[in-house]
Amino acid sequence: MGLILGSLWSMPVELNAQACAFSLGPDTTLCAGQYVLLHGPDGALAMEWQNGQQSQLINTEGSGTYWCTALFPITGDNEVQNGDFSMGDTLFTTDFTYGWGGSWGLLSSEGTYAITTDPVLVHNNFTPCTDHSGSGQMLVVNGSGLADADIWCQTVEVTPNTPYAFSAWLMSTTPSNPAIMDFQVNGQSLGTPLLASSTTCEWDQFYAVWNSGAETSVTICIINQQLALDGNDFALDDIEFAPLCTWTDSIEITVMPPQPTLDLGTGGDLCPGETAEVMAALAPPGWPDPDITYAWSTGENTPGITVPEPGTYALTVSDGHCLNVQGAVSFLPDTCGTDLSMPNVFTPNGDGINDGFGPILVNPPLWFAMEIRNRWGQVVFSTQSANNRWNGRVEGGLVPAGTYFWTIRYGKLLNSGGSSEEHASGVVTLLGTP
Repeated sequence: MGLILGSLWSMPVELNAQACAFSLGPDTTLCAGQYVLLHGPDGALAMEWQNGQQSQLINTEGSGTYWCTALFPITGDNEVQNGDFSMGDTLFTTDFTYGWGGSWGLLSSEGTYAITTDPVLVHNNFTPCTDHSGSGQMLVVNGSGLADADIWCQTVEVTPNTPYAFSAWLMSTTPSNPAIMDFQVNGQSLGTPLLASSTTCEWDQFYAVWNSGAETSVTICIINQQLALDGNDFALDDIEFAPLCTWTDSIEITVMPPQPTLDLGTGGDLCPGETAEVMAALAPPGWPDPDITYAWSTGENTPGITVPEPGTYALTVSDGHCLNVQGAVSFLPDTCGTDLSMPNVFTPNGDGINDGFGPILVNPPLWFAMEIRNRWGQVVFSTQSANNRWNGRVEGGLVPAGTYFWTIRYGKLLNSGGSSEEHASGVVTLLGTP
């Protein structure tokens, strides 16, 4: 609280007390690039934020905990009695003498005072003025040249380790040599002495904060440091010594990261009756808000879907606050019918080129069977996989070069999505065995 108190030595303040507690509001989540204007409490005498700033409003700067400590008067508490002088000349002490009269009125002599509603009523040359509140009494003084003379003192009870606000209002009743008021607690000055305005009837406030520490009772005094005999005429009113309370509240600000991108994969081609799996992914992963919703153009609301047919599938991913990304993935139709052809020559000589014999496929068959026979009708190779190739060997040995006969049966996938059983036969010439 050091900075807060230091800012109050000469601040003009009306002690309008309010409840000490306040709230900065609920914890808040912001989207990337956003900020919020935090509003400190109304009615505070002073406040200080976590960064040392002492204004009522601050902008947030990223994620973190923001706190504000504020200083308030306590409702209805003023330890000074008769500080507005409504009870007259009582409950305070002074080194001055109550006025006894003379050529210019009750305060004709220096070093005298009176309680009155208008300075002109106690000295003919004083300016007519109202008290600080506009209606009521004030302490009016004809200054003296006596150094360190108490204008007003009172002993008050205090609570240990509590901040107190010492406040009073001062005005000049004549324009020359304005008074200079020193405000003291137990003989120690608070802040800077208050110089009265040379404009008569203009009320100026003294205000300072003092902490009681271990004290339970203190004497507070107001002393005039102006010792001129010419002028130096003034009035005091509404003297207060009020306890203050402090309150701290905090708010957690979370700023979300920039929006990620939506990755749905690359799509592709779909054969009749074929499906594909699509899984949504955010890049980068790990969006902080777990309450994410998925809205597909199919009406589904899960991260992944099964694509039943060719088309474009759109998705919106949202958390209802900072995340709202869209994407789409397309699948094109493919006939996917089986297209099979057989070569008529191969050379299993081990050079890595055309060393095997088998079907050439565009789309694989549903099933497949092939037999290869020599000219005597003997089976030299058979397979039920379209991916198997005859390497020109039987039982590990190469067969002679020449013509061989093949037959195949296979399940053909039709463009319509149906299938049929197909048969084919032909010859192949084996050349160039090593």
